[in-house]
Amino acid sequence: MLTVIPADRSGDDALLRADIPEITAGLGDLAWEPKQSPIGATLVEQGRNRDFPRDIWALEFAFKPPRQIDVDVPARDFRMQRKRVWYLLYRVKNSGARRIVMADGDAWRFRSETVQQPVRFLPHFVLESVEGLSKQEGALAFRAYLDRVVPGAVAAIREREDTRLDLHDSARMSERDLAPGEERWGVAVWEDVDPRIDFFSIYARGLTNAIRWQPRADATFAADSVPVTGEEHVLESLRLDFWRPGDDATSLDDEMSVGHAGMYERRTIGSRVLEALGRGRQTASAPREGLQQLGLTWEEILDPPAAVKAAASVDRDTPPSLVPLKKVVNALARLQPPAARPAAIRTLFGGVGEEWFEDLVRGLTAPLDEERGTLRRGMLDRCGVSEEDVANRPLESLVKVLAALDATTPAATRRSAAVALFGAAAPRLDSLVHELDLARARAVLDDMDFDRRPVLSGGALTASDAMLTVFGAETDAAKRARMVTGLLGAEGPALLAAATAVREGVDHAWVFRYER
Repeated sequence: MLTVIPADRSGDDALLRADIPEITAGLGDLAWEPKQSPIGATLVEQGRNRDFPRDIWALEFAFKPPRQIDVDVPARDFRMQRKRVWYLLYRVKNSGARRIVMADGDAWRFRSETVQQPVRFLPHFVLESVEGLSKQEGALAFRAYLDRVVPGAVAAIREREDTRLDLHDSARMSERDLAPGEERWGVAVWEDVDPRIDFFSIYARGLTNAIRWQPRADATFAADSVPVTGEEHVLESLRLDFWRPGDDATSLDDEMSVGHAGMYERRTIGSRVLEALGRGRQTASAPREGLQQLGLTWEEILDPPAAVKAAASVDRDTPPSLVPLKKVVNALARLQPPAARPAAIRTLFGGVGEEWFEDLVRGLTAPLDEERGTLRRGMLDRCGVSEEDVANRPLESLVKVLAALDATTPAATRRSAAVALFGAAAPRLDSLVHELDLARARAVLDDMDFDRRPVLSGGALTASDAMLTVFGAETDAAKRARMVTGLLGAEGPALLAAATAVREGVDHAWVFRYER
């Protein structure tokens, strides 16, 4: 099915108003107030709110949902190899430009008129995903793939889609102008896309010459400033959202489905709620009671502000915070009598979590061969812990180790350090972090007043809608922020912002963004 997005016919971008900062800021010391003339006659005031008219063209854009295809591509050894690529079949049409002119000769009234002119389309397609694909990455992890010219792909795609089409790749598309009224078919191709991605967006740039500009955050203006050097210009890009059910085993004949902005984030929120509600039955845990046995509340094991800020950047190299787990282990070390500790861990994490925790502690104290033992001693020394400390005070030593690991970045470096410290039990660290996130989320849900029956009987979107209602009803902004972080972790604020940025119930929406 071909989806058509008409060209923007409004005149919003054809006439922009802005100050000239080289005058208003750079020559601000020349500002003065005349006695016998209007203040608008001065140089500084004439530099404010100036009109910048220009012809704006926008192409009509039509597309079919993305698909996958296996094609032969050249390898580094000059041989051909079979590779799966993703592609987007599209059509562009030059439907004219918009020009702002005076209305009936009145300098204070303007109207927009259409002008016909050739347009050079320089396609720039980027496939992006913020979907976390592993426990280590969390819910949000940024990936981006640039459209490539893949020899042999265009012919294979044309054979599959329609042999009557004259398909252009991005290089051939930009060779000549689009004449007024001309239509042209093209295809964007992406290589090496992670096959685990289910939710993604495609940003198409080059469909319009509309721009916006603003002073750079670090810009300074003086009397001798070179014009526009202190400004940044951004271009308009079209965002298309898609999702696909399944994984790499999905049939190549299947088209991916059109989604909408915020769809992945809403599903992620709902999935977290359903997972947290069902975790207690699966693991026989009672997180709120477990925290009470440790003398903690869920608000005391929130991710720190630095982790929330880092999560908002959607950086795959930033590992999750270990501060909440460190606080739990520290509380466990203080719990008296020591015989009560296993029950507290079992209540908080369930039987599986208790086993993982014991594996982690044993991994820190287990005997090793000489080479690995030397490596672990070196890592313990960096953590400010000795082997004697580990043997005599294992929980207190684990607290120090977690604090040192929390300060270790990027994620790959932390994983290497964890392997050196815990050996084969190192994966238990990420598992416990995830289990503690779910335990905290369940404790938050236990404190919420909402009807769980429709949530448990519905799907992820139903659960998400229920949570958005609860969050919206909370008038205390600080408490709402704690609830969001407690339920969704460090990525909660970013997830909520994206999920609520679109109107609920929209099947798809065309979203434009401006990018440098």
